[in-house]
Amino acid sequence: MNSLRVAFVIISVFLFMVALTTRLVFIQIKQHKYYSEVAKKQQNKSVMILAERGTIKDRNSQVLAYTRNDVDIIIDKRMLTNKSEKEKKLFAKIAENFGSNDSHYRSLINEGKANVLLEEKIPRVKTLNLENIGVSALKIEDNHTRVYPYQKLASHIIGYVNSKNFGISGIEKKFDEDLVGVNGIKYIENDVIGRMVTVKDNLSRNPIQGKSIVLTIDIKYQNILEDYLGKGLAEYEAKEAVGIIMNPKNGEILALANYPDYEPAKYNLADDNSRRNRAVTDSYEPGSTMKPIVMSALLDNNLVKENDAVFVENGVYNYKNVKIRDTHKYNILTAKQVIEHSSNIGMAKLSERIDKENFYKTLRDFGFGNFTGISFDGEVNGRLKKPSQFTKTTKAFMSFGYEMTVTPIQLITAYAALVNGGDLFKPMVVKRIEDQNGNPVKEFEPSKIRKVISEKASKKIKEFMIDAVENGTAKNAKLSTVKAGGKTGTSQKLIDGGYSTEEYNTSFIGFFPADNPRFLCLIIYGSPQKAKYGGLVAAPVFKEIAERIIEIEPETIVPKVKTTNQNKLVENIFSDIVDGEKSKTENYSNVQETKSTFNKKNNFKRNSAMPNVKNLSMRTAVVKLKEYNLSIKVIGNGRVISQSIEEGKKIKAGDSCVLYCKQEYQLKELNLN
Repeated sequence: MNSLRVAFVIISVFLFMVALTTRLVFIQIKQHKYYSEVAKKQQNKSVMILAERGTIKDRNSQVLAYTRNDVDIIIDKRMLTNKSEKEKKLFAKIAENFGSNDSHYRSLINEGKANVLLEEKIPRVKTLNLENIGVSALKIEDNHTRVYPYQKLASHIIGYVNSKNFGISGIEKKFDEDLVGVNGIKYIENDVIGRMVTVKDNLSRNPIQGKSIVLTIDIKYQNILEDYLGKGLAEYEAKEAVGIIMNPKNGEILALANYPDYEPAKYNLADDNSRRNRAVTDSYEPGSTMKPIVMSALLDNNLVKENDAVFVENGVYNYKNVKIRDTHKYNILTAKQVIEHSSNIGMAKLSERIDKENFYKTLRDFGFGNFTGISFDGEVNGRLKKPSQFTKTTKAFMSFGYEMTVTPIQLITAYAALVNGGDLFKPMVVKRIEDQNGNPVKEFEPSKIRKVISEKASKKIKEFMIDAVENGTAKNAKLSTVKAGGKTGTSQKLIDGGYSTEEYNTSFIGFFPADNPRFLCLIIYGSPQKAKYGGLVAAPVFKEIAERIIEIEPETIVPKVKTTNQNKLVENIFSDIVDGEKSKTENYSNVQETKSTFNKKNNFKRNSAMPNVKNLSMRTAVVKLKEYNLSIKVIGNGRVISQSIEEGKKIKAGDSCVLYCKQEYQLKELNLN
């Protein structure tokens, strides 16, 4: 019996050894390649290094969006011993760095599986003292954060990225391929328990940072536009607003804003209504802002002269069984006054002089019914009826902005052609693309599309719009330092198939300086509650925006004041006030006449106390102090932030006073505003 047991054991051991040997031979020979690869994967690991997304800048290289190289702190709990002194030191250091405690992180690990996230999107600099401790379970992984330093400012232009740093809207989306860059890779050799031994530099590849996008936007103008657009929204209790500032000479967008707005870094907290870029996605019936466009076509085709008389029916006109009304009752207006006083009846009658094919062609040439091609997704092309779709009243109603729809970007682009001599430009929002060293990779030049009207017609229609501001419906847009031109617009909203008597789109579009327009500004408010007319709501907002721009950059508006001698600026201002009228050949031809409180016989105020001129514009302060015959020196420009002679101090003629001035955007940075 014992011999049988021994034999059984021997045979069993022999069979086991045969099976083991067979298995080992199979693994070593048949599966050698497979297990060799497994071993390599255990010993060698590749880690992706995220490329830094490129920056977005304004035209003066102010950074509007950049990437912060944040990381996640992760613990692989499978590699924890829970006994090591190094591990204790690690958790103590993590708690110290992030203001928590050891037990908090231990609790996270106990509840988690495999890789446990301890901290997310942490600045890399806060982790440098962790990696040197030498705990194999610790993982530091890239998780970049997109930063928008101006928060909501220019949000609809810049757009936003998702959690994976891919562009979802705005410039972030349109130029995503340029911004993303190329990820790098790092090959690491580990020991048998997973600790890093070395980095294989010959196989690793550094990431390539994304390119930068330089916009046509000027952050100073953007800030001004948003400030006053938002104030108007609140003051007139409007539901939404759009504002655009353009250089009419080349189509560059200098500022663009929408309300409601949102913060790109917190895009998930905003609804679709707030994230929508109304300037390109929403179309509306433009109302009276269409009148100068149609009038320019009549002028260009010699179908009307500025002094042609039009009987405007004392405010009510029965036109083909439809009543057309004017806000104000007039008997006879000239063609020029039709624009000045915004007569619907006058435009309806004058539009009869142009056939529907040429009427349609003119509006089409101005860009209506077409995409502008601006660098934003979601643009709509509005609605422009073809001649075959015209009814007997279509032409008349389109002449004052009904039976058609436009987008804000279409309208301002058309007006640029209206005031720049007749050239239609594609609207620009990007100037160039730069590499990571700031070298230009691609430049974007202004793109002229076509000539739409003659320079003669452009000059004449500008005169009409200047009169609209000086004497007509747009008086509230009149500037104190230079002449401006423009046109008001008020249109009823089409709601549920009918025109509302309570909901209006209220607008003003204006340009300045009048003789050589450098700025074109469109302001639109949707459904204002406290007033409805463009002259009462949008025109005053235009005025505030324009005067702020003039205040911070007077040399941009009136080239004559640009000088290396700041005191020459004071003399120019004083001379302008005292002398009154200027030669029309000078660059000051647009400066408004201002009646002085004194005359040329030096009838100055004497033996007076020093007035307070702080917070006044430089120009206003200089004029005020010249009444006291003071010697004035100005340092800086913009608004006065301090004066060398204190308020209330006794002064006499000839005393010297220094005014220290700052521009508006600088005041905000200094928290002086």
